[in-house]
Amino acid sequence: MKLGTKSTRKKLIQKLDTVVSLIVRARDGKCVICGSTRQLQCSHLIKRGRLSTRFDLDNCNANCNGCNLRHNNYPEFYTSWWIEKKGLQAYGELVSKSNQLWKPSNAELEGLLEHLTKIYNTYKV
Repeated sequence: MKLGTKSTRKKLIQKLDTVVSLIVRARDGKCVICGSTRQLQCSHLIKRGRLSTRFDLDNCNANCNGCNLRHNNYPEFYTSWWIEKKGLQAYGELVSKSNQLWKPSNAELEGLLEHLTKIYNTYKV
């Protein structure tokens, strides 16, 4: 591989991150914490480093820049909101899923990208 070129896997992960962000911002339409519609970002309850929940739409919500920054520094605010909205059992299940090792093949990532792209396209209608 040439220096400076991204691997197919990294490109797929980048595309997945993008489509998940687009879905979440279209789905939520505003910051789920404060209601702002400015500078929306895709916030992950469980950090993106956990690949098993990185693209899970239950793990992601729209946050404005300020609330997302606050979540990064003080995760208890977003966590308590999430538990209040979806329940402690769902939180436990998400945490359990995040602890599972998931090493998808490129074909699995491509399939997931195709699936999530179809979901995103339902918001564009």
